[in-house]
Amino acid sequence: MMTIPDSQVTPIALGAMGKVFLVQGASGAILVDAGMPGQAGQILDVLASHGVAPEAIRLILITHGHVDHFGSARELRERTGAPVAIHVGDAAGLRGEEDIAASAVPTSRLFGMLMRMGARLASPGPDSALEPDIVFDAAWRLDEYGVAGEVIPTPGHSPGSVSLLLDNGEAIVGDLVMGRMFFPKRPMPPRIAWDLARNWESLGAVLDRDPRIVYITHGQAFAPDVLRQLLARYA
Repeated sequence: MMTIPDSQVTPIALGAMGKVFLVQGASGAILVDAGMPGQAGQILDVLASHGVAPEAIRLILITHGHVDHFGSARELRERTGAPVAIHVGDAAGLRGEEDIAASAVPTSRLFGMLMRMGARLASPGPDSALEPDIVFDAAWRLDEYGVAGEVIPTPGHSPGSVSLLLDNGEAIVGDLVMGRMFFPKRPMPPRIAWDLARNWESLGAVLDRDPRIVYITHGQAFAPDVLRQLLARYA
């Protein structure tokens, strides 16, 4: 198979709820995640500022089935024409059949207390649900969408969490790791996890691929050595 030249990752900040990512390849562009409900216009405005028209988006890849990652997927699909893809493990969340976040547990006493006080993840509503166009259950290359990279299953934060490993050494891992609220340059475990032990196994699998930089949704990008130190403390 012919190798597509390096891709370019552009994080799109969406305020306190994190980010989505524009990935531009040699012959196409994709979006990784879709933000909260109501953020499609904001995302498309940022794409336009980078000279990317809605119809240039060839795929919307959802890293996992929590609403802050897929909330605007339906509107973005309507406005770009791009198919929406998600791992089979979280597809029920995208369809609105299951609240995937509800099956997770807090990873710290502090966040557990905040959840009990009402500071919990927003639940998906009927307006954000959609039938995915692509449901996959194994590693999947994205060359046909113009991006040189591979999507791999990385369960733990949720059953169907996935990561994108680009051939240029960049990785996008969703919520495998988060930045600390007051110390964003320091990584921490995800605030909730379906299976924390599997989450660390998945992070180890990503690091075994020797990425040169790892992008996360909630916090700044990290060098792999920093994440290896995190893994040594918790795994």
